[in-house]
Amino acid sequence: MRSRIKLACTIVGICMLFAVAAGFRIQDSNASAAQGEAVADAMRGLSQRMVDAYERRDPDALRRLYKRQPDALFFWERRMSYSFDDISRTMGAIVDAVSNIKLTVTEFRSGGAGQTGWFAALFHIERTMKDGERSTSEGRWTVAAEKVGENWLIVHEHTSFPLPKP
Repeated sequence: MRSRIKLACTIVGICMLFAVAAGFRIQDSNASAAQGEAVADAMRGLSQRMVDAYERRDPDALRRLYKRQPDALFFWERRMSYSFDDISRTMGAIVDAVSNIKLTVTEFRSGGAGQTGWFAALFHIERTMKDGERSTSEGRWTVAAEKVGENWLIVHEHTSFPLPKP
């Protein structure tokens, strides 16, 4: 009788350990999902701040969204750049060359975990140059960002445009 009680207590103890472990796993899984959603939301916010800064033609606001790092790599305006200074000049040149920019994000996905986030989007851009010439194009946009303090900063960006139709 005593051995049966001991066996039953052991089985109950093991079942309780499994139940507690499963509860922690469910909590961890829920916490990870919530954190992933928070990062995805932060990436949506980052992309909107970028669009807003372009449409206001505000290169300083754009520059504040990028991490200044010595080993940067950006694929921008049909070329590859290795430095923040290079893309900073390009931002200024783009904004200076136009009188109006309208960006419309047509498809958007984002995600990430911890201190790393990303987004990928398709967009439509309408530009009016200072001389009145207008152009439109479709593009692809991918960003990787790192959380530094309270801010999400861009550490890698790639934009591409399809080749013009003949």
